[in-house]
Amino acid sequence: MKTLARLTRDRWIAAAALAMVTASGVGCNEFLTSTKYRNDPSNPTSASADNLFLGIQINVSARMTDVIAQSVCIWMQQCAGQQTPFLDWGEYSIGTDDYYGPWADFYSGGGLLGLHSLEQITLARGDSLYTGQAYVFEALLVGTLADVWGDVPYSQAANTQFPQPKLDPQQQVYDSILTKLATAITFMNASGPSNNGALGNDASYGGTPALWIALANTLRARYFMHLAAKLGPAMYDSAINAAANGIQPGGDFITANLATANQANLWYQMETVYTQFIVAGSALIDTLQNASDPRLAVYFDPNGANLFVGADPGQTGGDYSQLDTIVRIKQGFQQPIVTYAENQLIIAEAEFQTGHTALALTALNNERNEQGVPTLGLATLHDIMVEKYTALFQNIEVWSDWRRTNIPALTPFNGGVIPRRIVYQDEEVAANKNIPGPGPQRNWNDP
Repeated sequence: MKTLARLTRDRWIAAAALAMVTASGVGCNEFLTSTKYRNDPSNPTSASADNLFLGIQINVSARMTDVIAQSVCIWMQQCAGQQTPFLDWGEYSIGTDDYYGPWADFYSGGGLLGLHSLEQITLARGDSLYTGQAYVFEALLVGTLADVWGDVPYSQAANTQFPQPKLDPQQQVYDSILTKLATAITFMNASGPSNNGALGNDASYGGTPALWIALANTLRARYFMHLAAKLGPAMYDSAINAAANGIQPGGDFITANLATANQANLWYQMETVYTQFIVAGSALIDTLQNASDPRLAVYFDPNGANLFVGADPGQTGGDYSQLDTIVRIKQGFQQPIVTYAENQLIIAEAEFQTGHTALALTALNNERNEQGVPTLGLATLHDIMVEKYTALFQNIEVWSDWRRTNIPALTPFNGGVIPRRIVYQDEEVAANKNIPGPGPQRNWNDP
């Protein structure tokens, strides 16, 4: 059985393959057999910063849109599974290694292992902008790990000195990445002749420092919100302050996929392999229809009777609407990951929770105006969270919002319990003595 440190080293090929193949023009089979590309990313002399960055941004895109995001869409009833494994997940029948691939890839050469190498290289050459961009990617990846699994290996992870890395408590992980993001902002604000950053290798922002700084601020606001239910009003204040410098219209952080077979949107790839295994979920369809929300036709296609119909969890065999084939699961669609909508709705929720209802309404209407939906004259917490549930369609963050607020109210399948975390995977439990079985039903920050 391979330990996490050994496994993540081996997964560099899988994590960086798309970037390397795209750059070289070779096919997948040639890539896997060619010694030209067998570099050890833990050795900074064997992989350039740019190649590391290319692999990392593709892996980040994949981790934000893979089976975890698809499962969350089903659990949150924005989507509905129709056939195994998606139907099983909607009925909360989840295998103990169903998410082992994503777990390992968070730590791989396209994940934390590669990020450590990239940070080492860029720090050594005095490129604080590049290091700051790497820190932002690290915070997004590790923050997502903590969102999903709670206590996770971090301080000792992707380090050959610790083949069985310890679990860091979820709160400690959030504290660490909040500090990492603050350092990233300082680094990216610095000027100097060696501060070049990723430049043209940056598929999301084209290397523009201001956009990266805004992303870092919105991520800080996101993680302060993930602490608020446990640590109280001070976290709402911190989120508001961070979001004030967060993402603005036109500055959304999106996936790095392209309209090519090797770099297609993962939702498109899923639909290509598992055609109509995932359809519209009734909860989101009903929410959109009840509000006469124009996003209904943006997110979904009508069924054969030209109606928008969603499935309940476990419901199969009907003529249900599919995910929108014109845009949302188009081959080249770049999925929004961290957005102006999220930033404004963080402000709205935090202002409301601290008693500033007028400021909350302003932020909510800023977001609704940008989304092209009518503004409101009054706003409740329910209004804010349902808007976020709607605007962040297909985004993992919807799960964190729901666990924090229980909004919207969702009816579980067959009286069951909607998953509130993903268990530690059996293969990793067997490999790492520091991981205590499947773990708890809820993470520390889940009220």
